[in-house]
Amino acid sequence: MTLNKKSGDQPFSFGHREDLSNLPSIAKEHEVDLHGGFAIDSTGAGTVYYGMPGCGIVSIDPDLQKQHVIRLPEQIESFNFHGTTITELGGEKRLILPANNNESVCVITLDGQIDYILPRPLFNEYSSQEKPYKPTDTVVVGDQLYIADGYGSNHIVSANVATREWNQIFGGKTEDSKEDGKFTTAHGIGFNPIHKKLDITDRPNSRIQVHDIGGIFVASHQLLPGSFLCGIDYIEYQDHWYAAIACLNDPDENRPAPILIIDVETYQLLSIIRPKEELNIELAQHMHNVVFHIYDNQLYLICQAWNPGHYFVLQKI
Repeated sequence: MTLNKKSGDQPFSFGHREDLSNLPSIAKEHEVDLHGGFAIDSTGAGTVYYGMPGCGIVSIDPDLQKQHVIRLPEQIESFNFHGTTITELGGEKRLILPANNNESVCVITLDGQIDYILPRPLFNEYSSQEKPYKPTDTVVVGDQLYIADGYGSNHIVSANVATREWNQIFGGKTEDSKEDGKFTTAHGIGFNPIHKKLDITDRPNSRIQVHDIGGIFVASHQLLPGSFLCGIDYIEYQDHWYAAIACLNDPDENRPAPILIIDVETYQLLSIIRPKEELNIELAQHMHNVVFHIYDNQLYLICQAWNPGHYFVLQKI
């Protein structure tokens, strides 16, 4: 397929694969509400999963050609799953889904059955119901599940994913864009595969705050001021590690939001991709989540815009 338009800096220049925006008919009416993230089963065939509010979980075939709706129990069918993580628990794969409007993190099977629901954390910081808990993203490191309370009190909490016991809390809310170790919006969280640390995107401050797995602050890395970093995803590609970050805004308030590609080791900005401005994807005004995906030696970005929600795929040129 010929891609006539491209965006981004080489070697990370991408074009729009319009033919891969194949939402199931039952999901199309819910696309406008998309407000979450993707997980890729990298230890299996490469199936991709994400939540569709009011519809269920959607799985995407590894070749990105077809998508399938996995229906959920009525108890959680209406939840907005703000992020998606896949892990193995007791020898079986599970999806971990933070529900930002429901004070919970849902752990479900790949066919949509509830394994368990992790409720509001049992820490003193959350003892008052006046302290909001609205989890936005998760990552599993060993047996520890780290949860970013990005829309709530902005703590990072962790629990044992098998025993479900809470064990640590760090971070918290700040309005000071220079204060280390705390967050204005701890929107996304990932485990840096090079440094073996937690990368936490502090959205309004457009920085990545690095903590070790014990919660100790390590470093802060400023990216484009005013870009509002959302989710972060990693890939090893041609013997090097890279990360993709979706941005809610652009430093220039009159421009649509970009996608950033950075070097995982140095946090150096390598490429700025502009889906709306340069690829004419009209609904990509605000980016929310992006993940790398490789199929048949071809590198893709699976993307989600927000408000309105919109799903689309980019291919490396």
